[in-house]
Amino acid sequence: MSQSRGEPVNLTAADRERFGTAICRTATCHIWLGSVSRPGGYGQWWLRRPDGRQRVVSAHRVAFEVAHGPLPEGATLMHDCEVRLCVNTGPGHVHAGTQAENVDQAVRRQRMAGPRPGLVDVRGPVGQAAAVQTAIREALTQGRSDPDQLAEVLAEVIAVGDPLANQLRLL
Repeated sequence: MSQSRGEPVNLTAADRERFGTAICRTATCHIWLGSVSRPGGYGQWWLRRPDGRQRVVSAHRVAFEVAHGPLPEGATLMHDCEVRLCVNTGPGHVHAGTQAENVDQAVRRQRMAGPRPGLVDVRGPVGQAAAVQTAIREALTQGRSDPDQLAEVLAEVIAVGDPLANQLRLL
């Protein structure tokens, strides 16, 4: 993840409304259904600056700033839930930390061990994002809009990419 340069997002009321239309709230994560960054697999959102130029901002950054105010310079956002498309800023999901804390968390969770990352989705970040968005959209199309049902759909699609899913436990 990148560190904040201290430039606030500065959303208008119309921006907040537009941003909210791309979020699906499950009982656990709030899933970003908009554009996804490559190769990172994080949600991304285009914001028009007052001078008319566009700025690309991560969706979880926008959600964090809506909930908590500007991200301090040098801070980074961490996904405790391990779902890159999550924009839930409640406990256990997205929170501000330091880059050192982010790296430490990645090492502890075996996402950053040695020259090849360990426990990451076998579909890759963008593949996982596409699978999550497709599954959530299909569930919504089928009328499954209950947050608990959507959380089950999310858990199922995340489990498909688990690199340890087909391994037998030794003990």
